[in-house]
Amino acid sequence: MPRTNGIRSGEINVTQRRKLHCRDTFQWRIVVVAVLAAVSFGESHARADDWPQWRGPRRDAVSAEKGLLQSWPAGGPKVAWQASDLGTGYSSVVVGRGRMFTMGRKESDVIVTALDAATGKPVWTRKIGETARHPCSTPTLDGDHLYALDPDGDLVCLRAATGEVVWQTSFIDNFAGQMMSGRGYGESPLIDGERLICTPGGADAALVALDKLTGNAVWKAKLPELGPLGRDGAGFSSVVVTEAAGLRQYVQLVGRGVIGVDARDGRFLWGYNEIANGTANIPTPVVYNDFVFAANGYTAGSVLLKLVADNSLDGTQGVKTEVVYSLSGSQFQNHHGGVVRLGDFLFAGHGNNNGLPTCLDFKTGRVVWKRRGPGVGSAAVVYADGQLYFRYQNGFVALIEASDRGYNVKGSFEVPGAGGDSWAHPVVANGRLHLREQDTLWVYDLRADSQSTESVASKPAPAPSAALAAIRKLGVSVESLPVEPEKSRRRYEFALAPVDKNRPETTLLVTLADSQLVSPGLLSDELLRLLKELPGPLVVSLAGTLISDAGLQQLQGFNVVGLNLELCSRLTDAGMEPLRQLKQLRLLVLTGTSITHVGLRHLVANTNLLALDLELCDGIADDACEPLGKMKQLRSLVLKKSGFERQRISDAGLKRLDQLAHLEVLNLYGNSVTDAGLTHLQPLKKLRELNLSLLAISDAGLEHLQSLTALEHLELLYSEGFAGPTLTNGMVESLKPLTNLTSLNLTGAKLTDTGLDGLRVLKKLKTLQVVRTRVTAEGIQAFRAEVPNCEIIR
Repeated sequence: MPRTNGIRSGEINVTQRRKLHCRDTFQWRIVVVAVLAAVSFGESHARADDWPQWRGPRRDAVSAEKGLLQSWPAGGPKVAWQASDLGTGYSSVVVGRGRMFTMGRKESDVIVTALDAATGKPVWTRKIGETARHPCSTPTLDGDHLYALDPDGDLVCLRAATGEVVWQTSFIDNFAGQMMSGRGYGESPLIDGERLICTPGGADAALVALDKLTGNAVWKAKLPELGPLGRDGAGFSSVVVTEAAGLRQYVQLVGRGVIGVDARDGRFLWGYNEIANGTANIPTPVVYNDFVFAANGYTAGSVLLKLVADNSLDGTQGVKTEVVYSLSGSQFQNHHGGVVRLGDFLFAGHGNNNGLPTCLDFKTGRVVWKRRGPGVGSAAVVYADGQLYFRYQNGFVALIEASDRGYNVKGSFEVPGAGGDSWAHPVVANGRLHLREQDTLWVYDLRADSQSTESVASKPAPAPSAALAAIRKLGVSVESLPVEPEKSRRRYEFALAPVDKNRPETTLLVTLADSQLVSPGLLSDELLRLLKELPGPLVVSLAGTLISDAGLQQLQGFNVVGLNLELCSRLTDAGMEPLRQLKQLRLLVLTGTSITHVGLRHLVANTNLLALDLELCDGIADDACEPLGKMKQLRSLVLKKSGFERQRISDAGLKRLDQLAHLEVLNLYGNSVTDAGLTHLQPLKKLRELNLSLLAISDAGLEHLQSLTALEHLELLYSEGFAGPTLTNGMVESLKPLTNLTSLNLTGAKLTDTGLDGLRVLKKLKTLQVVRTRVTAEGIQAFRAEVPNCEIIR
């Protein structure tokens, strides 16, 4: 029998650090099914559209599948099947030879599960270790074997047909492994020919090559000092292979930066420290020809390296790096969701705890476009059949056209039961979209011939006037906004109320792109003329364009009631001054711009401004609350942060907003407000929507909300990766007076059935999220008996 460090085939390693108790009762969950599976699995063949490893067949997050839906109906594609009891964690899935495999944790047990890929029926489950951490690694399928790495560094080779253990080794015990983060190991093993490549992170074994059939070490890679940034040890990234500079090598993002080692013997070739951060190095690098693109989060930014042959005097084949370009964290960074290269362009989600859909020119690093997507938080992305699949941290999934010509959403939906940490990467395989959500896997049918789709386009504008027809010939999108906006149009709500109720007018949404601008960031004379001739009030979207301060000045005198300037990188505080002349301006979106308190002072004069969106504006902090507090007509104010910004709204800033008596919507997500600061919300009696997610507040802080009886929507999300409200059953008394609540998000709260029972007085509830709480099925059943019209998401 093959041995690895004294461990025989079929055995589980017993270390001094932790003892794994594998009882006979846990050896096989479904014995008969597993035996039959061994026969059928051995007879199957790998399909071209399988997804056998992390980020797909080539580790590039690109699927070769065709014939998939090019847009989604409302609610998303049809559910093919759904499976539960997979254990918690953030592992993605692999699909191959008729099976689907993933990892999870049940109590302290780390398990690997095999399902029938067509039906979702369980085939086998195998315990491979014990941990207090969440599994993040995705298994690797190679022929008849499956390789899985648990968070504590136990690497196991299983028979894919039955789950039988072939060999096991320990990163900690056998390679003195070290992790840069206490969250544990998160890489997914790479199979390259007869070898398995992995990253223990040890001083003498940063990377190792193992014989994939026995687990015996072939070589160990030792790294030199790379630089001061980051931390020693393994990151969360996974190894990729390249033939750059004429030498086969493995590229990996480790705790101290991105590195390359010789595939033959593990010899260190090159390293780049400037891309490292000291928290968690996560994204898998992108390799193409002689280039390596590495992006990282926590403000680290991104870099394109060219690998160049550099042979030494003794004839040793070497490699050196040349920096083609580097981008700061504000220009482009990637938290965890990865980057997809398609031709000369890169697509990914930008930001810390954000997934702003972004297109970069691969060769130059130029931001081609960047927009605010439909979801919240970081986003993982894969590509298939002309479309990008963005899976957001809050459970939203968006279909976005993979085009350098602009941002175009083709549909979106929300995964049932999603909380605040939907981090498992999406997988497209065999015509289906696989979305792991903790204990549950949702599989959606993507085949174009499997369902009909309704158009997700907006309602067209009325019969075109001459001006309307002419402006559309310029490639400008013009559509009418509904009087009662659907969810996707809610941001325009405050721009739609007619000035004269006796003379309702149709509001037109005019969406401009860079192709309609003339240098330097101006509107052409022809476009200006046609805009002035359009009937009715206008909402003008310049989102993601290179519009300049001078370009905004051109809009003076227009009937503009709404202006979307999200992610317009050229705008400065000075650009806000000409907006004072837009007397009818009711909605202003400044998401992701560089606006500060200086620019906001210009807007105090806009007395009709009802809704202001300052989401992800790095320059918005307490000093911005001084001019904001003077905009007493405001009804909607979005101050959302990612949770990583150095400047955020604190209690002192919130105090300056206590005179906004007309405020109906307030979003403080990710700011630095505490329990004491919530007292400043008490004067805001008209609040209908309040988002306090990711705030460091407790039960005591919610006592200050009891007088806000007009509240209809309250968000109190706790994310395990980013913390947030620490709430228990003690919050219930503070929530009871809020009898107008129709939606309440308590994701991550330490709520039990007893606490849930106390919320039965909220009879108007239509949606209650208790994801990852301590509420049981019995508690939910009892609650539904009292509040039958409430949808409970658990």
